[in-house]
Amino acid sequence: NILYKLKQHGLADRLEENSRRELLERIKQMEYEGYELEAAEGTFELLVREALNPGLHFFEVDSYEVSTRAGGPATQAQTSATVTLQAQDGVHTATATGNGPFHALHQWLRKCLAKVYPQIANVRLTDYKVRVLDSRKGTAARVRVLIEWSDNRRSWATVGVSDNVIEASWKALVDAIRLELMRLTEQDTSIEKAVEDYCWGV
Repeated sequence: NILYKLKQHGLADRLEENSRRELLERIKQMEYEGYELEAAEGTFELLVREALNPGLHFFEVDSYEVSTRAGGPATQAQTSATVTLQAQDGVHTATATGNGPFHALHQWLRKCLAKVYPQIANVRLTDYKVRVLDSRKGTAARVRVLIEWSDNRRSWATVGVSDNVIEASWKALVDAIRLELMRLTEQDTSIEKAVEDYCWGV
């Protein structure tokens, strides 16, 4: 079904055989892990764009750390995030604070990358949903985080899955930023049409 959609829009022919197979296997594995790509057109679009442009890398995350400190019932909790990444202008390491773990990570990543890629300053979160995938495991269950974004021109959703809600959120955040950078670098309407066809049945 996926390959058929790509062929309809002329994308399958632009992929080498190994790339097509790797893309299909990656999608199959992600769906097995609990990813719901039909509802996360942004993540699906990123997978296709990465397959078409395997050498296009804007940044790589080396590590990230999140900590929350609370002093008591009358003290507001403080969360900070420290991230180290490599971008085109070198290595960046810094710490940012936020209203929670994900907000702190989001603030830091946007602030850091906006110096190199100022266009991403427009990317903002519009909705955030968490779903437990296996409730029998209680608080140790895997979760799926679906995040909706907008850049004032269009809206899209990305998804992350993990047994750690912060990690799942981080995956969805990084995918959203990577996708926006790819869109700004290479505007390809055939990719967008294939994504709409696969995710929304247009």
